Amino acid sequence: MKKVGVNLLGIYDMILAFGAIYIGVDMSSSNSQMFIQYPREWLAKVPFGSWVTPGLIAIVLFGLGNLLAAIFCLKKENSKSWVMSVVMGGILFISLITQIMILGEWYLATVELLLLSIVQLWLSIYVFKAYKYL
Repeated sequence: MKKVGVNLLGIYDMILAFGAIYIGVDMSSSNSQMFIQYPREWLAKVPFGSWVTPGLIAIVLFGLGNLLAAIFCLKKENSKSWVMSVVMGGILFISLITQIMILGEWYLATVELLLLSIVQLWLSIYVFKAYKYL
């Protein structure tokens, strides 16, 4: 049961990593049409002048961070493999709550990302409990 949970968490972290890298590259590319749909007024509320910097943050923090979390889980060298995953899930959750507070509004991607962070936190807690009780 423990091995299945750790593998599942590692694969989930890897999916999140690749998704964050893909979105980050899309945000950072100057010809991206995907982020034109967001109101330009949002850029006035955040310390960024374009979507390039948030894209780089997505790549480095969420992409590489979740990739490291996946590596730690899939290597299974110790019982603390879940720690990096819970940190990444917590950072994503807190950043989304902060985004809602700063922008003052929700949009569909926020809800989806909140659900993804909650699943990551839940899987991390599941792996933690599996190590704790076995």
